Amino acid sequence: MQMAMVKCPKCKEAKISKNGTENGKQRYICNNKNCSKKSFMLEYEYTGCEHGIDEKIISMTANAAGISDISRVLEISESKVSRVLKKQQMQ
Repeated sequence: MQMAMVKCPKCKEAKISKNGTENGKQRYICNNKNCSKKSFMLEYEYTGCEHGIDEKIISMTANAAGISDISRVLEISESKVSRVLKKQQMQ
């Protein structure tokens, strides 16, 4: 049996605890008080929830990809792409 060291995708700290399951997949919680990412999973059911997907959307938009192109390539919904772009525009 192999034991994998689980780290928070945001702060990269190993200070994590198990936090139940969702759809048969283990959830974890970050115990670092300074981390903005509280709960996460290693495998998500929906690709749009994965860590780093927002950066990919912004990068593809900067390279002149449209909303439908991005959603097709990353296999996420067009509404997720729109939300990320609106959030980026407000900043």
